[in-house]
Amino acid sequence: MTFDPAKVPGGDVAKFGAECRAKALDGVTASDWRPIYDWTKSWIGWGGGAWLPDTWILYAVSALLQGKPRIGVHALDLGIKTWIDGDRDRSVLTFCRGAIILEVLADPKCAEPDLEAAAATVPEWLVAGATERLTECREQAPKSRKRVPSVKPRPDHAPPEWRAETVAPAVVRRADGDEPEVWKDVCRFFLSN
Repeated sequence: MTFDPAKVPGGDVAKFGAECRAKALDGVTASDWRPIYDWTKSWIGWGGGAWLPDTWILYAVSALLQGKPRIGVHALDLGIKTWIDGDRDRSVLTFCRGAIILEVLADPKCAEPDLEAAAATVPEWLVAGATERLTECREQAPKSRKRVPSVKPRPDHAPPEWRAETVAPAVVRRADGDEPEVWKDVCRFFLSN
């Protein structure tokens, strides 16, 4: 499938992306997974969101609200492997991945490699949260009785050549590692309580 700008609702990628973000965040406020999922999917395909860490984090939140944390990890893996080019942005997704594995899947041994990698590379705005989660993980790992990892290891970044042809182009200008616009609304799902 090739992206066709003529099919963007309203004809403006940036405007449609902003609308999708707002409606997905309404779902976060309502703790309703479905609008988060639906509007994030639209944002990725038609609103330029595929290139932003925000959308992959929202997909993970949708899965958490649905009670499917492994799907949340998979969503973050899609962003890490295919869509997010910036090292610091991928470290934010890696942190979120480790936080889900630690907190929701209760698998500190499996979470530790992600939280270790993230703590060393996250942007300044996430350093305190990443350090705190890593400390928790290190305390819990020796006590964990899980022997089989809850999820597969984090994938390497390996974007396919076709990706730019399948979704709306990036329209939001941001630097690698900038705090995602949705972070304040969703950080409670990833930071220590």
